[in-house]
Amino acid sequence: MDKLKPFLEHYFGYTTFKDGQRQIIEAVIRGEDVFAMLATGSGKSLCYQFPALWKNGTAIIVSPLLSLMENQVQELKQAGIRRAAAYNSFLSPPEKEYILRHLNDYKIVYISPESLQQPEFASRLQKLDVSLLAVDEAHCISQWGHEFRTDYLRIKEIRRMAGNPPCIALTATAAAEARKDIMEKLELTRPFIHCDSVDRPNIYIDVRKKKNEEEKRTTLQDECSRLPLPGMIYVSSRHKAEELAAFIREENGLKTSAYHGGMSNEDRRLVQQQFLNDEIDVICCTNAFGMGINKPNIRFVIHYHYSKDMESFMQEIGRAGRDGRQSLSLVLFDTADGMLPRRMIEHEFPSEEEVRMVSHDPERPDVVSSRFLLERYGLEEVHARFLQYYIQTWQKTKGAEPLDEFVSAVIERRMEWKLEKLKQKEHWLHQTVQCRRTTLLEVFDEHKTSTVSPCCDVCGEHTMHGQEQHRNTGQQALSWEERLKWILHQ
Repeated sequence: MDKLKPFLEHYFGYTTFKDGQRQIIEAVIRGEDVFAMLATGSGKSLCYQFPALWKNGTAIIVSPLLSLMENQVQELKQAGIRRAAAYNSFLSPPEKEYILRHLNDYKIVYISPESLQQPEFASRLQKLDVSLLAVDEAHCISQWGHEFRTDYLRIKEIRRMAGNPPCIALTATAAAEARKDIMEKLELTRPFIHCDSVDRPNIYIDVRKKKNEEEKRTTLQDECSRLPLPGMIYVSSRHKAEELAAFIREENGLKTSAYHGGMSNEDRRLVQQQFLNDEIDVICCTNAFGMGINKPNIRFVIHYHYSKDMESFMQEIGRAGRDGRQSLSLVLFDTADGMLPRRMIEHEFPSEEEVRMVSHDPERPDVVSSRFLLERYGLEEVHARFLQYYIQTWQKTKGAEPLDEFVSAVIERRMEWKLEKLKQKEHWLHQTVQCRRTTLLEVFDEHKTSTVSPCCDVCGEHTMHGQEQHRNTGQQALSWEERLKWILHQ
């Protein structure tokens, strides 16, 4: 008798599994390590939530974004699954302490890779019956991944501390070299491997070069006036997110909001919930928004500024059309836009001056914490964590070369690789001969296996213009009481 389907319907309300889900879930239940590359919107979360509820013990879900944790915990609780928690910076010290004291009571605990390393959590983890370790957005662990984060490299150490529970690594976008690197970095043992195609045939891909910023804004206004709603607009800065949200609100009369890392946690949570609840027509956001947001009816994703690489682009356009209906990816760019991603790449790493300052400080202790780097040198948190990791890596080499030379060489290699990925993206934008879908898939070692219509601007016109705008998809708006509870984490 099939026991999985009744369990699926009881806890998640589905009567069937999506392609690949059952095989992945069965492998995790058997205690195998798993690598899964699943297309955006194809149900990644079920692949660890299902076995987490099925197996004895507590599942630890490593997730890079607070919004993803919060969204999924709320969805689980709305489905009646109360034994889930997110351990993150949204919580007050008493709330964190409560979760730590009651870890054994939870079936699913979401945590960031940074919080996973905190001594107070790591010590509790050693006493916990960990049923599985799930690493979401696993491309962050790979040096060849588009969002490489040094904190992910420590996950394998935490896994050993927890007694080497089965591990499932999940991502939506990873090229072949990144997939191999992920499995090695997490020390997956003979993993079950499942890889979906990254292609989203219901998304029409449109790229338009404009003469200047004014032309881009005019085009943006035109498209927002006639495309079905809701939609997303990606920009590269907090200021531009605010500016365009106000522009579209004034010129198009639409309900808009900005979303970016400079907003308070409460404001970001409120905007996220309003967008999910169809109270916002268009959201103007940096790439801080999007991961893990389960909203099936997004009709368009517009890149007002283009992303730094093809992998990020593929992930971001995958927010659209999760319900399978026709949707649009539109990239608007002009010649001046090329400076933006280059500045962003440079800003990802500590400056030469910062590296020298840390390297030649005679009072730098042997064991360096990111807090020490933040407070003593005034570094940004991402730079402090980068330096902390590579100082420790350098120490393992017994100081074979000066610290500043070691770190600078790492930064140079990373920047060269990122700039090559950017050039690949810019070549894709500028060429107008080959099918955009075909060349996009080639980045992931895939080929277009069937005719897609409508496909892209090179292959022909799309059909979304002139459709009636859908401003209300029937979802109920939150009452003020429910919204207040959301803000107060109740």
